[in-house]
Amino acid sequence: MNGGAVWGTDLYTDDSNACVAAVHAGAIPATGGTVVVTIQPGQSSYTGTTRNGITTSSYGTWPGSFSVSGQTPPPSSCSSYNFTSYRGQNGTRITCGCGAVSGGAVWGTDLYTDDSNACVAAVHAGAIPATGGTVVVTIQPGQSSYTGTTRNGITTSSYGAWPGSFSVSGQTPPPSSCSSYNFTSYRGQNGTRIPCSCGAVSGGAVWGTDLYTDDSNVCVAAVHAGAIPATGGAVIVTIQPGQSSYTGTTRNGITTSSYGAWSGSFSIGPW
Repeated sequence: MNGGAVWGTDLYTDDSNACVAAVHAGAIPATGGTVVVTIQPGQSSYTGTTRNGITTSSYGTWPGSFSVSGQTPPPSSCSSYNFTSYRGQNGTRITCGCGAVSGGAVWGTDLYTDDSNACVAAVHAGAIPATGGTVVVTIQPGQSSYTGTTRNGITTSSYGAWPGSFSVSGQTPPPSSCSSYNFTSYRGQNGTRIPCSCGAVSGGAVWGTDLYTDDSNVCVAAVHAGAIPATGGAVIVTIQPGQSSYTGTTRNGITTSSYGAWSGSFSIGPW
């Protein structure tokens, strides 16, 4: 990225350099990439910040804006997750990717200890072939015992009581209701993507634009973000860091509120 002038944070003046804004927003790395630019209304003020090595400027009233987001990325590697850290968040579904499976320790059958190798477990469960693929890991309660078996060329081990487990599937199941999640409990797990579903949206409190406080109503935020219509739909909620401020705007018939510093955020896109 060679540089260029940008004014604002999350919402940028429409004469800003879109690619530099995209790096600032975290939509792409400085090496470049594909982005989606969404035209937004003009704002009464724009706040400059420093993010991702880019410093933007503040400005007053300007008649047009845009926001910028990345294309939905491929899922992170399953090896990048520590599934033991999700204990107690039963029902949480984490989509992740597996390369070719060459081995790793697994305990159990269908329900696996949460320190098991998720990709080896996925082959054992029949969710993916040994050549790899995308899986959905669902967090489950601990079990009093785990039984080892041989399936699909994988032999798992038996074990006694263990405080956390997971199941694994190959196709993304219909997501649970967004109202069943407490997104504030995911603070610090930045980048975690949680699919969930929304019914018809009838109202709820939301703070921010593009990045929303993690106590905001996800489904109302999803309509505001343009991820779903007001009639509802399925979304992916991505856990993000807390921000020093949040700007309220009106979009798609939804008005969100501004707020100061808050310790956790999420962004939201279509499923």
